[in-house]
Amino acid sequence: MVASVLGMAGLAVLFAAVLAFADKRLKLEEDPAVDKISHLLPGVNCGACGYLSCHDFAEHIVKEGADPRKCRAISNDIREELFKITGGAGGTVYPRIALVHCAAESKDKKPLAEYKGVMTCRAADLVFGAGMQCVYGCIGFGDCAAACPFGALTMVKGLPRVDPEKCTGCGKCVQACPRGIISIREKRYEKLFYVACSSHDDILRVKQICAVGCIGCGICAKLSRKGFFEVSDNLSLPDYSKQEDQETVRGLAGKCPTKVIKEI
Repeated sequence: MVASVLGMAGLAVLFAAVLAFADKRLKLEEDPAVDKISHLLPGVNCGACGYLSCHDFAEHIVKEGADPRKCRAISNDIREELFKITGGAGGTVYPRIALVHCAAESKDKKPLAEYKGVMTCRAADLVFGAGMQCVYGCIGFGDCAAACPFGALTMVKGLPRVDPEKCTGCGKCVQACPRGIISIREKRYEKLFYVACSSHDDILRVKQICAVGCIGCGICAKLSRKGFFEVSDNLSLPDYSKQEDQETVRGLAGKCPTKVIKEI
């Protein structure tokens, strides 16, 4: 017994020595700039920059000149620090924010049947559309909120609410939503106006099943001389590049009969 224990201990020491030797001889020295940039990045590995992780992004910044502006989860001060390290030029970076294109709270969602399956949006959508009459609306189980690494979405009355101060526009919520009712847009002005509806049903159908949906009446488009809005396939669509005239767009939003044009 003693010999076996000593033999195992000896093997353990031998393997440890071999591993230590291999680590010392084979270890790759990392560029100090990569380590410095990696520590400045948020470390959430959200993937919004297009790279596998924050460390991977840091390596691409140093080795391939990737644009530090691709990271949306850092402050302007940290972004400027990254530019100082890399010697690159800065530039205007507009915040990106998630927009929820549905305004139907739990009380507004008219059911066809009661859903009793797995309480996730993706699972429910596979079972007769979660029993909802509107096949375009938010299911309300919060897959988007669960996917957000920044805690920027919370479920309020069966509808995700976005916190503009926390949202980085990483797009995780977009990927999580099975109905595609969330989009990411740049916020170039004080307010961002959007249509909180995704329905392509005709006016009669929308009025029948949803009191807060876009009915495609076209009032916003008809009163819009500069093309702030247009109606396509029964749904009003804003031109986000033409929202510099904030008061005019706000006035058009006020004309919407279902008040489906929101601002954030």
